[in-house]
Amino acid sequence: MKLVSLAEMKAGQAGIVRTIDGGQGMVTRLQALGLHPGKKITKLNTVFQKGPVVIDINRSRIALGYGRARRIFVETEQ
Repeated sequence: MKLVSLAEMKAGQAGIVRTIDGGQGMVTRLQALGLHPGKKITKLNTVFQKGPVVIDINRSRIALGYGRARRIFVETEQ
């Protein structure tokens, strides 16, 4: 098991969210979207080099900015 940021994950890679390194506003907003520690997610793709990161969570697609994706840490199997 390896802990990486969401931005560092490869397309198609799945993992479990372990920590969100952000302020209360960011954490609250992500929790409202269903993204919180312990949740399983799959990274679908990254648009451009430092563009939005698209993830699948609860069979819904969510696009996050690159800056936010860098502060979400996910435990992957690979």
